[in-house]
Amino acid sequence: MKINYHVSLKDFNTFGLDAKAACLIEIEDWDDLQALSDSTSDFPKPYYCIGQGSNLLFSRDYEGTLIRMANNSWEVIEEYQDYVLIQAGAGCIWDEFVEQTLAKGYFGLENLSLIPGTVGSSPVQNIGAYGAEAAQFIERVHCFDWETGLFATLEKEYCEFGYRQSIFKQHPSWVVIWIEFALSKMAQTQTYYQALEDYLEKNELDSGNPLVVRSAVVEIRNSKLPDYKKIGNAGSFFKNPVVGAELFESIRAKHPQMPFYVESETTYKIPAAWLIEQCEWKGVRLNGAGVHENQALILVNLGWATGKDVLELADRIVESIKNNFGIQLHPEVIVL
Repeated sequence: MKINYHVSLKDFNTFGLDAKAACLIEIEDWDDLQALSDSTSDFPKPYYCIGQGSNLLFSRDYEGTLIRMANNSWEVIEEYQDYVLIQAGAGCIWDEFVEQTLAKGYFGLENLSLIPGTVGSSPVQNIGAYGAEAAQFIERVHCFDWETGLFATLEKEYCEFGYRQSIFKQHPSWVVIWIEFALSKMAQTQTYYQALEDYLEKNELDSGNPLVVRSAVVEIRNSKLPDYKKIGNAGSFFKNPVVGAELFESIRAKHPQMPFYVESETTYKIPAAWLIEQCEWKGVRLNGAGVHENQALILVNLGWATGKDVLELADRIVESIKNNFGIQLHPEVIVL
Protein backbone atom coordinates (compact mmCIF):
# COMPACT_ATOMS: atom_id res chain seq x y z
CA MET A 1 0.00 0.00 0.00
CA LYS A 2 1.45 3.35 -1.08
CA ILE A 3 0.27 6.44 0.81
CA ASN A 4 0.91 9.99 -0.39
CA TYR A 5 -0.31 13.28 1.06
CA HIS A 6 -1.08 16.62 -0.63
CA VAL A 7 -0.92 15.07 -4.09
CA SER A 8 -1.36 16.92 -7.38
CA LEU A 9 -4.09 15.20 -9.40
CA LYS A 10 -3.00 16.55 -12.78
CA ASP A 11 -1.72 13.11 -13.82
CA PHE A 12 -4.77 11.35 -12.34
CA ASN A 13 -7.54 12.97 -14.40
CA THR A 14 -7.79 13.16 -18.18
CA PHE A 15 -9.12 16.73 -18.00
CA GLY A 16 -5.59 17.61 -16.86
CA LEU A 17 -6.92 19.79 -14.06
CA ASP A 18 -4.34 20.67 -11.43
CA ALA A 19 -6.49 19.99 -8.39
CA LYS A 20 -4.96 18.45 -5.28
CA ALA A 21 -5.99 15.61 -2.96
CA ALA A 22 -5.34 15.58 0.75
CA CYS A 23 -4.35 11.91 0.45
CA LEU A 24 -3.94 9.32 -2.31
CA ILE A 25 -3.61 5.61 -1.50
CA GLU A 26 -2.60 3.00 -4.09
CA ILE A 27 -3.80 -0.55 -3.37
CA GLU A 28 -2.02 -3.61 -4.75
CA ASP A 29 -3.70 -6.61 -3.08
CA TRP A 30 -6.37 -7.91 -0.69
CA ASP A 31 -4.17 -7.37 2.36
CA ASP A 32 -3.83 -3.68 1.51
CA LEU A 33 -7.60 -3.31 1.48
CA GLN A 34 -7.97 -5.02 4.83
CA ALA A 35 -5.24 -2.82 6.29
CA LEU A 36 -7.03 0.21 4.87
CA SER A 37 -10.27 -0.81 6.56
CA ASP A 38 -8.50 -1.29 9.87
CA SER A 39 -6.99 2.19 9.74
CA THR A 40 -9.65 4.40 8.15
CA SER A 41 -9.49 6.82 11.05
CA ASP A 42 -5.88 7.59 10.08
CA PHE A 43 -6.79 9.19 6.75
CA PRO A 44 -8.88 12.25 5.89
CA LYS A 45 -12.47 11.65 4.76
CA PRO A 46 -14.44 11.29 2.57
CA TYR A 47 -12.98 8.36 0.63
CA TYR A 48 -13.45 7.94 -3.09
CA CYS A 49 -12.11 5.28 -5.48
CA ILE A 50 -10.65 6.40 -8.82
CA GLY A 51 -9.16 4.65 -11.83
CA GLN A 52 -7.49 6.60 -14.61
CA GLY A 53 -9.65 9.64 -13.84
CA SER A 54 -11.17 9.48 -17.34
CA ASN A 55 -14.70 10.16 -16.15
CA LEU A 56 -14.06 12.67 -13.38
CA LEU A 57 -14.24 16.42 -13.02
CA PHE A 58 -12.50 17.83 -9.95
CA SER A 59 -14.39 21.06 -9.37
CA ARG A 60 -12.01 21.93 -6.50
CA ASP A 61 -9.29 20.36 -4.36
CA TYR A 62 -10.37 17.04 -2.84
CA GLU A 63 -10.19 17.27 0.93
CA GLY A 64 -10.52 13.53 1.54
CA THR A 65 -8.69 10.37 0.50
CA LEU A 66 -8.62 8.95 -3.02
CA ILE A 67 -8.12 5.20 -3.42
CA ARG A 68 -6.59 3.78 -6.59
CA MET A 69 -6.28 0.09 -7.46
CA ALA A 70 -2.88 -0.92 -8.84
CA ASN A 71 -3.59 -4.62 -9.59
CA ASN A 72 -3.10 -4.70 -13.36
CA SER A 73 -3.08 -8.34 -14.48
CA TRP A 74 -5.68 -10.73 -15.88
CA GLU A 75 -5.99 -14.48 -16.39
CA VAL A 76 -8.31 -17.16 -17.75
CA ILE A 77 -9.85 -18.90 -14.75
CA GLU A 78 -12.27 -21.22 -16.58
CA GLU A 79 -12.39 -22.41 -20.17
CA TYR A 80 -15.26 -24.06 -22.03
CA GLN A 81 -15.88 -25.12 -25.61
CA ASP A 82 -17.36 -21.81 -26.75
CA TYR A 83 -16.17 -19.25 -24.20
CA VAL A 84 -13.70 -18.41 -21.46
CA LEU A 85 -14.11 -16.81 -18.07
CA ILE A 86 -11.48 -14.16 -17.44
CA GLN A 87 -10.66 -12.49 -14.14
CA ALA A 88 -9.15 -9.03 -14.59
CA GLY A 89 -7.70 -6.69 -12.00
CA ALA A 90 -9.38 -3.33 -11.51
CA GLY A 91 -6.08 -1.58 -12.20
CA CYS A 92 -5.74 -2.90 -15.77
CA ILE A 93 -5.91 -0.21 -18.46
CA TRP A 94 -9.16 -0.92 -20.27
CA ASP A 95 -8.04 -0.60 -23.90
CA GLU A 96 -4.90 -2.66 -23.27
CA PHE A 97 -7.15 -5.35 -21.79
CA VAL A 98 -9.41 -5.26 -24.87
CA GLU A 99 -6.45 -5.49 -27.23
CA GLN A 100 -4.83 -8.34 -25.30
CA THR A 101 -7.99 -10.47 -25.04
CA LEU A 102 -8.67 -10.11 -28.77
CA ALA A 103 -5.09 -11.10 -29.54
CA LYS A 104 -5.64 -14.29 -27.55
CA GLY A 105 -8.79 -15.11 -29.55
CA TYR A 106 -11.30 -14.07 -26.87
CA PHE A 107 -13.97 -11.95 -28.50
CA GLY A 108 -16.74 -9.56 -27.49
CA LEU A 109 -15.10 -6.35 -26.28
CA GLU A 110 -14.06 -5.04 -29.71
CA ASN A 111 -16.84 -2.41 -29.84
CA LEU A 112 -15.55 -1.00 -26.56
CA SER A 113 -12.07 -0.32 -27.94
CA LEU A 114 -10.18 2.87 -27.12
CA ILE A 115 -12.44 3.83 -24.21
CA PRO A 116 -10.12 5.51 -21.69
CA GLY A 117 -9.99 4.35 -18.09
CA THR A 118 -9.39 1.18 -16.13
CA VAL A 119 -11.11 -2.19 -15.97
CA GLY A 120 -12.35 -1.30 -12.48
CA SER A 121 -14.48 1.53 -13.85
CA SER A 122 -16.20 -0.68 -16.45
CA PRO A 123 -18.92 -2.08 -14.12
CA VAL A 124 -19.31 1.16 -12.17
CA GLN A 125 -20.12 3.21 -15.26
CA ASN A 126 -21.34 0.26 -17.34
CA ILE A 127 -19.23 1.66 -20.14
CA GLY A 128 -20.69 1.40 -23.61
CA ALA A 129 -20.07 2.35 -27.22
CA TYR A 130 -21.16 1.39 -30.73
CA GLY A 131 -24.06 -0.78 -29.62
CA ALA A 132 -22.29 -2.71 -26.85
CA GLU A 133 -22.06 -2.38 -23.06
CA ALA A 134 -19.75 -3.90 -20.48
CA ALA A 135 -22.77 -5.47 -18.76
CA GLN A 136 -23.15 -7.89 -21.70
CA PHE A 137 -19.86 -9.55 -20.76
CA ILE A 138 -19.53 -9.13 -16.99
CA GLU A 139 -20.40 -12.26 -15.01
CA ARG A 140 -19.55 -11.10 -11.50
CA VAL A 141 -17.74 -8.34 -9.64
CA HIS A 142 -15.54 -8.77 -6.57
CA CYS A 143 -15.50 -5.74 -4.34
CA PHE A 144 -14.63 -4.47 -0.87
CA ASP A 145 -16.53 -2.12 1.43
CA TRP A 146 -14.03 -0.03 3.39
CA GLU A 147 -16.75 1.10 5.82
CA THR A 148 -17.60 -2.43 6.98
CA GLY A 149 -14.34 -4.17 6.10
CA LEU A 150 -16.25 -6.87 4.21
CA PHE A 151 -15.43 -8.46 0.86
CA ALA A 152 -18.31 -9.40 -1.43
CA THR A 153 -18.96 -10.95 -4.83
CA LEU A 154 -21.92 -9.67 -6.83
CA GLU A 155 -23.37 -11.79 -9.61
CA LYS A 156 -24.31 -9.76 -12.69
CA GLU A 157 -28.04 -9.92 -11.97
CA TYR A 158 -27.47 -8.02 -8.72
CA CYS A 159 -25.32 -5.28 -10.24
CA GLU A 160 -28.38 -3.28 -11.39
CA PHE A 161 -26.81 -2.43 -14.73
CA GLY A 162 -28.50 0.23 -16.82
CA TYR A 163 -27.51 2.97 -19.25
CA ARG A 164 -24.30 4.30 -17.64
CA GLN A 165 -25.61 3.03 -14.32
CA SER A 166 -24.90 0.30 -11.78
CA ILE A 167 -25.35 -0.46 -8.10
CA PHE A 168 -21.74 0.58 -7.54
CA LYS A 169 -22.58 4.22 -8.20
CA GLN A 170 -24.96 4.07 -5.25
CA HIS A 171 -22.27 2.83 -2.86
CA PRO A 172 -19.15 5.04 -2.98
CA SER A 173 -17.58 3.03 -0.16
CA TRP A 174 -17.37 -0.05 -2.40
CA VAL A 175 -14.03 -0.63 -4.11
CA VAL A 176 -14.05 -2.84 -7.21
CA ILE A 177 -11.12 -5.29 -7.01
CA TRP A 178 -11.60 -7.92 -9.73
CA ILE A 179 -14.12 -8.37 -12.52
CA GLU A 180 -14.97 -11.65 -14.24
CA PHE A 181 -15.78 -11.43 -17.95
CA ALA A 182 -17.29 -14.14 -20.14
CA LEU A 183 -15.79 -13.80 -23.62
CA SER A 184 -16.53 -15.88 -26.69
CA LYS A 185 -14.02 -18.12 -28.44
CA MET A 186 -16.19 -17.80 -31.54
CA ALA A 187 -15.87 -14.75 -33.80
CA GLN A 188 -19.26 -13.10 -33.24
CA THR A 189 -19.57 -9.37 -33.84
CA GLN A 190 -22.13 -6.61 -33.26
CA THR A 191 -22.05 -4.12 -36.10
CA TYR A 192 -25.61 -2.84 -36.30
CA TYR A 193 -24.73 0.54 -34.76
CA GLN A 194 -25.20 2.95 -37.66
CA ALA A 195 -21.86 4.78 -37.59
CA LEU A 196 -19.96 1.51 -37.33
CA GLU A 197 -22.04 -0.21 -39.98
CA ASP A 198 -21.59 2.71 -42.37
CA TYR A 199 -17.83 2.77 -41.86
CA LEU A 200 -17.45 -0.95 -42.50
CA GLU A 201 -19.60 -0.82 -45.63
CA LYS A 202 -17.93 2.30 -47.01
CA ASN A 203 -14.48 0.79 -46.65
CA GLU A 204 -15.61 -2.70 -47.74
CA LEU A 205 -14.33 -4.30 -44.53
CA ASP A 206 -15.18 -7.71 -43.07
CA SER A 207 -17.84 -6.99 -40.44
CA GLY A 208 -17.60 -10.55 -39.14
CA ASN A 209 -13.96 -10.22 -38.07
CA PRO A 210 -13.63 -8.88 -34.48
CA LEU A 211 -10.11 -7.57 -35.14
CA VAL A 212 -11.39 -5.62 -38.12
CA VAL A 213 -14.23 -4.25 -36.01
CA ARG A 214 -11.77 -3.14 -33.34
CA SER A 215 -9.66 -1.35 -35.94
CA ALA A 216 -12.78 0.33 -37.32
CA VAL A 217 -13.87 1.49 -33.88
CA VAL A 218 -10.39 2.86 -33.17
CA GLU A 219 -10.38 4.75 -36.48
CA ILE A 220 -13.85 6.20 -35.89
CA ARG A 221 -13.06 7.27 -32.33
CA ASN A 222 -9.75 8.83 -33.34
CA SER A 223 -11.47 10.80 -36.10
CA LYS A 224 -14.17 12.14 -33.78
CA LEU A 225 -12.68 12.35 -30.32
CA PRO A 226 -9.73 14.45 -29.15
CA ASP A 227 -6.73 12.76 -27.54
CA TYR A 228 -6.83 13.72 -23.85
CA LYS A 229 -3.01 13.66 -23.84
CA LYS A 230 -3.06 16.62 -26.24
CA ILE A 231 -6.15 18.46 -25.02
CA GLY A 232 -7.69 17.64 -21.65
CA ASN A 233 -11.17 16.09 -21.71
CA ALA A 234 -13.21 13.31 -20.16
CA GLY A 235 -14.88 12.00 -23.30
CA SER A 236 -18.63 12.37 -23.59
CA PHE A 237 -19.61 14.85 -20.89
CA PHE A 238 -23.38 14.29 -21.04
CA LYS A 239 -25.61 11.25 -21.27
CA ASN A 240 -27.92 10.95 -24.26
CA PRO A 241 -31.34 11.86 -22.86
CA VAL A 242 -34.31 9.50 -23.09
CA VAL A 243 -37.66 11.25 -23.54
CA GLY A 244 -41.31 10.27 -23.69
CA ALA A 245 -43.35 10.05 -26.87
CA GLU A 246 -45.19 13.35 -26.41
CA LEU A 247 -42.05 15.45 -26.01
CA PHE A 248 -40.31 13.49 -28.76
CA GLU A 249 -43.10 14.13 -31.26
CA SER A 250 -43.25 17.83 -30.42
CA ILE A 251 -39.52 18.24 -31.03
CA ARG A 252 -39.58 16.11 -34.17
CA ALA A 253 -42.39 18.22 -35.62
CA LYS A 254 -40.06 21.24 -35.50
CA HIS A 255 -36.91 19.29 -36.40
CA PRO A 256 -37.88 16.44 -38.78
CA GLN A 257 -34.20 15.63 -39.44
CA MET A 258 -33.47 15.03 -35.76
CA PRO A 259 -31.53 11.78 -35.19
CA PHE A 260 -32.94 9.40 -32.58
CA TYR A 261 -32.97 5.82 -31.32
CA VAL A 262 -36.06 3.91 -30.29
CA GLU A 263 -35.70 2.78 -26.66
CA SER A 264 -39.17 1.31 -26.21
CA GLU A 265 -42.70 1.72 -27.53
CA THR A 266 -43.03 4.97 -25.60
CA THR A 267 -39.47 6.31 -25.16
CA TYR A 268 -36.78 7.64 -27.48
CA LYS A 269 -33.10 8.46 -27.05
CA ILE A 270 -31.93 11.72 -28.61
CA PRO A 271 -28.19 12.37 -29.13
CA ALA A 272 -27.03 15.01 -26.67
CA ALA A 273 -24.45 16.17 -29.22
CA TRP A 274 -27.22 17.07 -31.68
CA LEU A 275 -29.07 19.07 -29.02
CA ILE A 276 -25.91 20.96 -28.10
CA GLU A 277 -25.17 21.73 -31.75
CA GLN A 278 -28.70 23.03 -32.30
CA CYS A 279 -28.15 25.48 -29.47
CA GLU A 280 -24.92 26.62 -31.17
CA TRP A 281 -22.50 25.61 -28.43
CA LYS A 282 -20.11 23.75 -30.71
CA GLY A 283 -16.67 25.39 -30.59
CA VAL A 284 -17.71 27.93 -27.92
CA ARG A 285 -15.10 28.90 -25.32
CA LEU A 286 -15.70 30.13 -21.79
CA ASN A 287 -12.73 31.14 -19.65
CA GLY A 288 -10.34 28.18 -19.86
CA ALA A 289 -12.94 25.64 -20.98
CA GLY A 290 -14.58 24.98 -24.32
CA VAL A 291 -16.86 22.76 -26.38
CA HIS A 292 -14.81 20.76 -28.86
CA GLU A 293 -15.03 22.13 -32.38
CA ASN A 294 -15.59 18.69 -33.96
CA GLN A 295 -17.61 16.92 -31.26
CA ALA A 296 -20.17 18.91 -29.31
CA LEU A 297 -20.53 16.26 -26.62
CA ILE A 298 -16.98 16.82 -25.40
CA LEU A 299 -15.94 19.65 -23.12
CA VAL A 300 -12.23 20.42 -23.14
CA ASN A 301 -9.57 22.07 -21.04
CA LEU A 302 -7.96 24.69 -23.28
CA GLY A 303 -4.84 24.50 -21.15
CA TRP A 304 -5.60 26.81 -18.27
CA ALA A 305 -9.07 25.73 -17.16
CA THR A 306 -10.10 25.13 -13.59
CA GLY A 307 -12.78 22.65 -12.59
CA LYS A 308 -15.09 25.57 -11.94
CA ASP A 309 -14.61 26.79 -15.53
CA VAL A 310 -15.67 23.42 -16.94
CA LEU A 311 -18.60 23.16 -14.54
CA GLU A 312 -19.83 26.66 -15.39
CA LEU A 313 -19.75 25.85 -19.11
CA ALA A 314 -21.61 22.59 -18.50
CA ASP A 315 -24.28 24.36 -16.43
CA ARG A 316 -24.87 26.94 -19.15
CA ILE A 317 -25.28 24.20 -21.76
CA VAL A 318 -27.77 22.34 -19.56
CA GLU A 319 -29.80 25.53 -19.06
CA SER A 320 -29.77 26.24 -22.80
CA ILE A 321 -31.03 22.76 -23.73
CA LYS A 322 -33.73 22.96 -21.07
CA ASN A 323 -34.94 26.33 -22.34
CA ASN A 324 -34.92 25.38 -26.02
CA PHE A 325 -36.08 21.76 -25.96
CA GLY A 326 -37.56 21.12 -22.52
CA ILE A 327 -34.97 18.36 -21.99
CA GLN A 328 -32.86 18.03 -18.86
CA LEU A 329 -29.34 16.92 -19.70
CA HIS A 330 -27.45 14.91 -17.09
CA PRO A 331 -23.67 14.62 -16.92
CA GLU A 332 -22.01 11.31 -17.65
CA VAL A 333 -18.92 12.70 -15.98
CA ILE A 334 -18.82 12.46 -12.17
CA VAL A 335 -18.23 15.81 -10.48
CA LEU A 336 -16.19 15.79 -7.27
